[in-house]
Amino acid sequence: MGEFWAGFAEVDYTPAPGLALRGQQYTRIAGLARDPLMANAMALRSGEETVVMVSVDICFIPLEIVAEAQRRFAERTGLSGERLLIHATHSHVAPCTISYYWGDADPAFIEKLTQDIVTAAENAVSHQEPVSMFSGAGQLDYLGWNRRVMFADGSSVMHGNTSRPDFIGIEGPRDPVLSVLFARDAQGKIRGVVVSFSTHPNCVEDKCYYSADLPGEVRRLLKMMLGNDVVVVYLTSASGNTTPVIREPHTPVQPWMDEEGLLRSGLLMAGEAAKVIAAAIDPIADPELRVAKRVLRIPIRPFPKKGERCYPDFWSDESRKYYEGMEADWPRKMQEKSPVEVRVNAIRIGDTVICANPCELFVEFGLMIKEASPARVTVLSQLTDGYVGYVPTPLSFSRGGYETWPCGTSQLVPEAGGEIVAATREMLGEVF
Repeated sequence: MGEFWAGFAEVDYTPAPGLALRGQQYTRIAGLARDPLMANAMALRSGEETVVMVSVDICFIPLEIVAEAQRRFAERTGLSGERLLIHATHSHVAPCTISYYWGDADPAFIEKLTQDIVTAAENAVSHQEPVSMFSGAGQLDYLGWNRRVMFADGSSVMHGNTSRPDFIGIEGPRDPVLSVLFARDAQGKIRGVVVSFSTHPNCVEDKCYYSADLPGEVRRLLKMMLGNDVVVVYLTSASGNTTPVIREPHTPVQPWMDEEGLLRSGLLMAGEAAKVIAAAIDPIADPELRVAKRVLRIPIRPFPKKGERCYPDFWSDESRKYYEGMEADWPRKMQEKSPVEVRVNAIRIGDTVICANPCELFVEFGLMIKEASPARVTVLSQLTDGYVGYVPTPLSFSRGGYETWPCGTSQLVPEAGGEIVAATREMLGEVF
């Protein structure tokens, strides 16, 4: 095998205060920046193959922005645009990237964000050097609880009250595995670290400031331990239905939420990542780089018939107006926007693989992908290469709840998760 090359770069893209934030169903304007919003890039090269991933502290990045960044990246580097993958960590305290209820995207911000993503990618490519790659997995028995609570009437509710007498259980599992991938240069210095875990990374999700939230705190602590020049690329794993909020019965406190919870969560995750890094003695043998890609075209589901589970409750009059508008617009959406382009990717680095998709993928599907993977370490990266909304399980669709309500963040047919898992399995067979 020839040399394996990697490069890392970061760009601080924090805008001035005053932009609308995405992530809650009410208007929030950022009054300050708690911590920087970053675009963190990793470029990998082996033989004739190159792939670049940029992790961005943002709620989601629609395909239009991804496509423009890929176009500019190709112009500036001469590499194929499809070899640039852009991941949104899913911070709920970062500016809007699309305009609809509760906040508009600022065109000047979108332009700067796109440019900064390309700059980070280009810098990572230009800083490539021979490296040894390492990977491993730890376990977090906290964080990432399944947030869907089941009741005896056949319904499930996001963050439902587990103290109700008709509570019958949590709908789905959690994934406790923390995946870590990192690179050391010829002198043994760590140049970049990839961390992936299954949780909405939203400890301070309702605040009115800019923050990278949990990924930012993990990044800050790892830099303190490993060196300030180390680039930390955080990839949110399949976590459409997992969260730092504890959903165990009769839980009086939430120790992983708000400012104190953010500090505790970051310390827990960064500490476990550091343990994995310290224990990784032997590098990945023959870290051949192989990349596979599929573009699925998945239909938008028909609007539920009268009497089927849909919008049982609204959080406010504004919320009601939003969902009623969605219902009125659904026929046009079905005619003009269906099917939806869903890009899935697999990146093999020796015995390790990164599997990416553009969804808020339910953890059950992530576990299916891991079970099917022949890799020693499987890293999952949702909200990558576009944004197509929640992908719940068939069980979740039968029980209803927020993630299944038809809207801009939930639109694909119930079979979507199975199609994404099947395509990922095919790609794993191809790269291995």
